[in-house]
Amino acid sequence: MRSMEKRAVFFDFDNTLCEYDSSHEKAMKAAYKVFRKYVKVSFEEFIRLYDVSKTEVHRELTGTASSHNRILYFQRMVEKLRKNVDSEMILRLDDAYWGRFFKSMRLYDGVIPLLKELKRRGIKIGIVTDFTADIQLRRIHALKVGSYIDVLVTSEEAGRDKPHPAAFLFALNKLGILPHEAIVVGDNPEKDIEGANAVGIDTVLLMKGVHAEVPEEDYRKPKFVINELPELLGVLEKA
Repeated sequence: MRSMEKRAVFFDFDNTLCEYDSSHEKAMKAAYKVFRKYVKVSFEEFIRLYDVSKTEVHRELTGTASSHNRILYFQRMVEKLRKNVDSEMILRLDDAYWGRFFKSMRLYDGVIPLLKELKRRGIKIGIVTDFTADIQLRRIHALKVGSYIDVLVTSEEAGRDKPHPAAFLFALNKLGILPHEAIVVGDNPEKDIEGANAVGIDTVLLMKGVHAEVPEEDYRKPKFVINELPELLGVLEKA
């Protein structure tokens, strides 16, 4: 295929367009400062309580956007400790977390020039991501990339988390294109590569973070591998 036959690029969000872990760590420290005003525990104990609550919510809501909702984790924590719904505490924890998270977010180097070049070439840009629409829209706004993004599909809208094909099919349908006309870029072989492969979309694995290795399973193998996002332009020439 020639590069111009690709009419759209669908990006994952976390650890693809922007780094997640450091923002999360800073956000958790901000939430802990609020937590300490109500309950005198160490940061390590706070993290343990959070992880236990998160695991429970994930187990009960697996595969849904709600399973990623921080306020549900904080609610579960507070209910365990207080034996009631302390709405003020829950809301303050959630506000502290996201307030700090939004302030600490940073795009990876080269993202804006890449998005500008894709737009110059007439290639549509989408974000296909897990989580709820309101949070992802707030993140897009905070990062000032909304003018480059043609479509956003969250697992809340699609009804299922990746790698379920629903999110990728939603993105294709929104643009009115076929699978061979798109390419998916992500850092997670299971969530991004497996899901897009199942739909028949060409895949690009970005070798970053904890998922920085090519899997052995055929259904999770990407068609292309890159180390930095600007390399995507070369991939489009090969695709």
